Amino acid sequence: MRTIKPRALRKGDEIGIISPSEPVIYKKKFLRGVEILKKLGFRVVLGKNVFKKHGAYMAGTDKERAADLNAMFKNPQIKGIFCGTGGMPSNRLLELIDYYSIRKNPKVFMGLSDITVLINAINKVAGLVTFHGPNIESGFSRGFSGKNKYTLEYFSKAVMNSKPIGIVRKRHSLEILKKGRAQGALVGGNLEALTTLLGTKYEPDWKNKIFFWEEVEQTIEDIDFFLTHLRLCGVFNKISGIVIGKLVGCDTLGPTDDWKKEKSFTISKMILEICRDYKFPIIKGIPFGHSYPQITLPIGVKASIDTKKTNPFSIDESGVK
Repeated sequence: MRTIKPRALRKGDEIGIISPSEPVIYKKKFLRGVEILKKLGFRVVLGKNVFKKHGAYMAGTDKERAADLNAMFKNPQIKGIFCGTGGMPSNRLLELIDYYSIRKNPKVFMGLSDITVLINAINKVAGLVTFHGPNIESGFSRGFSGKNKYTLEYFSKAVMNSKPIGIVRKRHSLEILKKGRAQGALVGGNLEALTTLLGTKYEPDWKNKIFFWEEVEQTIEDIDFFLTHLRLCGVFNKISGIVIGKLVGCDTLGPTDDWKKEKSFTISKMILEICRDYKFPIIKGIPFGHSYPQITLPIGVKASIDTKKTNPFSIDESGVK
């Protein structure tokens, strides 16, 4: 399928905000994020069901959440769609999304965490370049002063500029787990969320892709479980490289006290064991995921890894036109 790029966002554009996963939990933070989006020069339209709750952990029924997403894509006044927060139930929407309308009405669609499911499924089925970037409640609400100027810089490069993002400047030292060079289009997001797509028609096409992933509040054992499942599904036989983001609260082996005291078996050591039979490069510590500041990554565009370089990760194709 031919890849479609949305138009770059401009000041004055209308941005639709939806809650396709969990309900808004911290309304003050959410509204602060909305105000900051307005200060960037955008107009904001809230989805009809953005504050709904259903079964405690869903922002409305499946039909309500999907209706907001589909309506935003069909509305010609809306130029971008951002998500309120993450959660877990996004995959319940996959069969209700109007992928044909998305392909006919391409626009910037962005989120992270559980929204990983949606940005990858839409890219796979509709061919639209989507974006792994800040949610409203946990991301935009932080503002863009101080160290978060970095977040604004890469958000702007990703969705407001038709030039490639280019070299991703590291903010802290990176770990080069495996040396080498790689090229390929980007796929990825939250690791646990991605595993829910395996074996479905919404699973990414992994061939020759650079796989980026991040996690939050998982044990080393949990991440081992997810990565081993990907390996058994043949994903690592297809990809060209791995870029790991920030692993927030993921430094313990497991729940027991004895495991928590164990320090010699690190998450990096575990990753190398899982990937021991593969030659692709692996870098760890690129600023994206459940940490701030963070970069925005376009899914479906060309990127490269070169571990000999000071800044080894580069996004070489624009995500917008």
